[in-house]
Amino acid sequence: MSAHRFDPAKLGKLNDVGRLVDLDPDAIWAAFGVPDARTAVEIGAGTGMFAREFADRMPEGRLYAVDSEPVMIEWMHEHLDHDLPGDIVVTDADAGAIPLGDTIADLVYSINLHHELDDPTQMLAEAHRLLRPGGTVAIVDWKREATPKGPPIEHRIAAIDIAEQLSAAGFVDVTIHDALKYHSVVTGKATA
Repeated sequence: MSAHRFDPAKLGKLNDVGRLVDLDPDAIWAAFGVPDARTAVEIGAGTGMFAREFADRMPEGRLYAVDSEPVMIEWMHEHLDHDLPGDIVVTDADAGAIPLGDTIADLVYSINLHHELDDPTQMLAEAHRLLRPGGTVAIVDWKREATPKGPPIEHRIAAIDIAEQLSAAGFVDVTIHDALKYHSVVTGKATA
C-alpha cells in the first residue's frame, strides 16, 4: 500500500454515520445495478460500515468484508452486527490476493480504497477472477476535484482514469455514474 493509506489510528472516522450523507448507500447500491446480488465482496472494508449497509440489501446473500489491516479485521470481528438479514464474512486478505474461489461473486466493490492502491491492476485482476461472467465491479472513490474533506487532490484518481483501468483489466460496459456529490462511482461487467 502507498503512503496515502488510511491511518488505522483514525478508525473512529470510518464509523462516523455522517459519512452516509456523502456516501449515500441507497445511491451507491442503485449505481451498482445489482439489486438481486447473492454474493458480494467488499475490498478494503475498513470497519464494515458499508458491508452492514449492503448486507441488509442482500437478505439471503453473503457479503465478504475483506481488509488487510489487523486493526480493521479485529474491529469487524468484535463489532459487526451478526443479526443482519444478510451474512457477512470477515476476510483477512490483501486486495491483490483474496482467498476466495473463482467466479463466486455477483458484485465486487471498493469504497475510498482505489486512491490508496500502489498497483490497482492487481486488485482489478483479482476482482475479475472473483466475478461470475456478467458480474459487476464497482469503484467508489473521491472525485479529483476540490471538496471540503477527503484526501489531497493529487492523491485522487479521476473517474475517467478509473474507467480506463477497468477497460484495460478486461471489463466491458464501463460506466461512470454521477450518483454522489464528492465521489465517483465507476462500474464495469466481467467477461467470461
